[in-house]
Amino acid sequence: MRDQAHENLVELLQRFMDESAAQAAHEDIQAGERWLAACPAPAPNAQVLAALKVQMAVSALRRRRITHWVRASVATAAAVIVLAVIGLLGPRSASQSPMSIATLIPAAIWESDDFTADDLDLAYFSSEIGQIEAQMQALDGGESEIGIGAPDELELELMAIQAEFLKG
Repeated sequence: MRDQAHENLVELLQRFMDESAAQAAHEDIQAGERWLAACPAPAPNAQVLAALKVQMAVSALRRRRITHWVRASVATAAAVIVLAVIGLLGPRSASQSPMSIATLIPAAIWESDDFTADDLDLAYFSSEIGQIEAQMQALDGGESEIGIGAPDELELELMAIQAEFLKG
C-alpha cells in the first residue's frame, strides 16, 4: 500500500480500537501483504481459459435462444388478446346506434370548405394570430414602426390567444 493509504488505515483502525491495538492490527495487515507479495498466484493455463470461454459462449447463446422464444411467445399472446378484444368490442349491431362524430358538428360547417369563416371565434382568433405573425415578421426584418415594443411581447400575446383558442 502507499503511505497515504497506510495512514488512512491507521486512522480508521484508531476509530474502532485503542492506539496499541490499532498499531498491532496495522502491523498484522502489513505482514499479510508482504506474505501475499512473496507468494504470487500462478497464471491460469491457456487451455483452461479457452474452455471457460467456450462454456460462457454456449451458455450465452442458450440464454439468447430462450429469451427470443419467450419474447416471441409473449408477442403472440398479446396479439391474440388484442384480436379478441377487437372482436368483442368491434362492430355493433344495428340496434345499437353509436353516436357519430358528424352529428356533433353542424351540417353547414361540415359541408363548408372554410371552417374559420363559419365560426366567429375561429375567425377572430385566426385574424389575431395572422396580425401577430405579421408584426413579428416585421420586427425580425427590422422594418417596423409598430406600437408594440418587443418581439417578446408579441410572443406573449400570441401564446395568450392560442391558450384562449384552446380553451374554446
